Amino acid sequence: MSLPSHNGMLRNPVAGGALWCGLLAAALANFAYLTWLDLLFLFAPLVVVPLGLHLTSQASAAFPAPPPERWARMLSGPAALAATASFFFERGVVAGALATVWLVFCMLLALSGLWRIVSREFAQPGRTYFAVASLYICVGGSWLVASRLGLNPVGFQEPIVLLTAVHFHYAGFAAPLLARSTVRSLRVKNVLGAIPLRAVTVGVLAGPGTLACGFLLGPRVKLLAAFIVAASEVGLGVAFCFALPSILSGSARLMLLLAASSVLFSMILVAIWAIGEYPLQPFVHCSKWNVCTVRQTPSGSCSAECLAGFWPRAETPAPPRCNHESRSGMRRWSRRKTPSAKA
Repeated sequence: MSLPSHNGMLRNPVAGGALWCGLLAAALANFAYLTWLDLLFLFAPLVVVPLGLHLTSQASAAFPAPPPERWARMLSGPAALAATASFFFERGVVAGALATVWLVFCMLLALSGLWRIVSREFAQPGRTYFAVASLYICVGGSWLVASRLGLNPVGFQEPIVLLTAVHFHYAGFAAPLLARSTVRSLRVKNVLGAIPLRAVTVGVLAGPGTLACGFLLGPRVKLLAAFIVAASEVGLGVAFCFALPSILSGSARLMLLLAASSVLFSMILVAIWAIGEYPLQPFVHCSKWNVCTVRQTPSGSCSAECLAGFWPRAETPAPPRCNHESRSGMRRWSRRKTPSAKA
């Protein structure tokens, strides 16, 4: 399967995917101490975000990118490597400084989103999705820096801090871009089809921020927001299925079907978690993160959804442009050791 290169934009996700597979092999062989949650996050800067930027460059080929977005695209590769390197240092100043490079990249994207809002491009349907996604990823980058520094913002501890960064990279950045591409593929004109699709896109755009606020405002808001996220992501998966007839490639159809199906089970877990959290007696406990939250849960399945959803759309040729912890130093490499428990 040939890989098109629009201004070289696909080089980063291909190289990032190869690097991520190497990190996975090193972790499985106990050569590098990387948890499943670490690997889940790193899949975003190495693969998902570059694919999303490539998809955005295709969707917005007729419009010149704002200067902050052009700077962010140039920084994306080095910033992803810096974020990856931060996980090989103990939490502290060095790891935080490396993660800050990724935060700078995210802030440039956020400036690009604000640029679009101020210049009234936010009102254009196709531009709204990237503007919102770029603001969300900046929040995710901030929580990554807090995680690598070992901070506990708003009283939250690990793994919630890093999971928040994961949340805003997948549900905050990737999902709106997938929703934009799905809306463009469907081109629904009848009212009966347009209203549910619009409700899904509104949920995709508002859900991540509402869920984050729910952790601060109380269990009722958190319960409502969790159901909004679950319903909108399931709706997006259903919209993927309706978009299949517009895809010519058989392999692309298969990947979109995988993207649609991968999110269903994880959103059921979201609903179960939300119902259990409301009476403060969760059915899914944080002590079982390795099994329940990384390998089988919303964020874990979203990585499959994002990759399988982005890649077939990234293969579409772009339209022509118009002319107008206490130890310092490197983390353990040789053998995996159990981290010391924290009170």
